[in-house]
Amino acid sequence: QFQKLDELHEEDKGQECYDILKPLYDGSDANKQNIEILWRLARACYAISKYLESKNPKKKEIIAEGQQYAVQAYGIDPDNFVVLKWAAVLTGQLTDYLGTKEKIEQGYHFKNYLDKALAIKSEYSLYHMRGRFAFSVASLSWLERKLASTLFATPPTATFDEALADFLEVEKMRPSQWIENLWYIGRCYIEKKNYDKAVEYLKQAVSIEPDDDTEKEALEASQALLKKYSK
Repeated sequence: QFQKLDELHEEDKGQECYDILKPLYDGSDANKQNIEILWRLARACYAISKYLESKNPKKKEIIAEGQQYAVQAYGIDPDNFVVLKWAAVLTGQLTDYLGTKEKIEQGYHFKNYLDKALAIKSEYSLYHMRGRFAFSVASLSWLERKLASTLFATPPTATFDEALADFLEVEKMRPSQWIENLWYIGRCYIEKKNYDKAVEYLKQAVSIEPDDDTEKEALEASQALLKKYSK
């Protein structure tokens, strides 16, 4: 049965996966403790979310639901690579919808899942996520940093250079294929005031056909930056 689900996932049929898994999860207490069901449910929730626009409230709901499954799975098996990967993916996505305090708190968990997963296996999506984390920490305002230091003894620190290094690592693994990654590279170079380099990567981003709403939004954002920084 799991093989069939994995095939459906490969075909980008997230809703179908969810419709099979959710009744299984609801069906028994044993299934609620089954990490094979839990992480696949988290993955299905993420797959559904990709086809919802950011402003659609359903997007936040499905990401939050998926994150709960992933965190449940992590509680059962904290050293499982796939569990760590999906816990990181869903937690990272969820931080987009949280207030500063919750965002910083969840950011800690996110970084923990990521570091543990990358220690087991190098995967391009994990480098991208770590880059995004570094980018968001580097972008914190003075006020947000102040809040972070009251919440934690050692608040998170990161630079745009660290973020850029991770995004460029992804480019080595998957050259000119991922709009969002190229958009983030462009944004890093803009922060570093290297506008020629930014334009070079943004041009690559806008030449790619988007597959879903998330990519469509990244494409539009890339086009806007390109317009602004092209000579």
